[in-house]
Amino acid sequence: MRSSAALHASRSLVLAAALAAAPARAEDPPPAAPPVAAPADAESGPASAAGRVLNGHVFMPAADVPGPLLTTSFLSGLLVGVGNTSATLQAGSQVFSGHFQYAGIGAVLGYEYAFLDYFSARVSITELIYSGITGRSAVVVGSRLQGGATAGVTFSMPIGDQLRAGVLFDAGYTPDAGLTIGTAIKSVVDSCEAGACDVTPGNAFELKNVATLKPALAVSWAPHPALGVTGNVAYSWASQTINGKTNTGQAFTAGLALDYDFRAISPVPVGLQAQFSWAAPSGSTFQHVTDLGGGIFYTGRKNLALGLQLVARRFAVTPDVNVTWSTYIANIGLRYYW
Repeated sequence: MRSSAALHASRSLVLAAALAAAPARAEDPPPAAPPVAAPADAESGPASAAGRVLNGHVFMPAADVPGPLLTTSFLSGLLVGVGNTSATLQAGSQVFSGHFQYAGIGAVLGYEYAFLDYFSARVSITELIYSGITGRSAVVVGSRLQGGATAGVTFSMPIGDQLRAGVLFDAGYTPDAGLTIGTAIKSVVDSCEAGACDVTPGNAFELKNVATLKPALAVSWAPHPALGVTGNVAYSWASQTINGKTNTGQAFTAGLALDYDFRAISPVPVGLQAQFSWAAPSGSTFQHVTDLGGGIFYTGRKNLALGLQLVARRFAVTPDVNVTWSTYIANIGLRYYW
């Protein structure tokens, strides 16, 4: 009897202990769930947009200074230009002298694709038409229609967190048709004074085709999340055919661009840019061209570059006029990254 009571008591104690332990187990915290990735920042854009970021700085595209950054992007731009130059053109006893105004408009479309972490390939097409905008300037400056296509590749590598350097290679083809009224009048008058009037259409119409090859070295540096610097040096070789006659030439170019993003230090989504480029030719295929300008961009989204760039260009709009700084080109562009 005593052993049976003791056995019964021990069973009761075990059951009570089990019941007391059950609530404690129920109150234990459940196993931790696997971590869930945080959603992407809506303002940062797609991951591929990070290709234009160094050291936290989002670089702004510079029209005259191609850089080594690798992105997948689409570009659409509108070009508007105005200018004023001086010249003297004599056709027989008639002299056209003084200042002449001209204006132009054009567009550019481009696509770039980044792959294998170190490469990108790109293609672009452009068109531009400009003309003298008064009767006198239409005679001296004439009218031109230019088009072109360019394809290129970039290989680049990061050097630390602040620097990226690369090699670029581009090949292009640019047809160019020009109506040179003043030159045609001068040719006719001069030939008639010599006793044999020549009214060859080629004196009024010039058809030019230019094929170019352009290797370049470029570097981008971001010493601070608000500041970016891009430099570029290039060699250009061209084969130019004018009305059936072909010649070749070469040129060396250099460019520098700086951009400052106020978004990196404040809530203001605005970026400012300054750029400079210079081309030194060898031969008559190219001419000296110097660009100095700047731009303003919206910087609220990493996957969008929306801005206005304004450049003052020093060159001769046609061979018969003086070299001048009085040419201004506005580039209203949108580039989307994904």
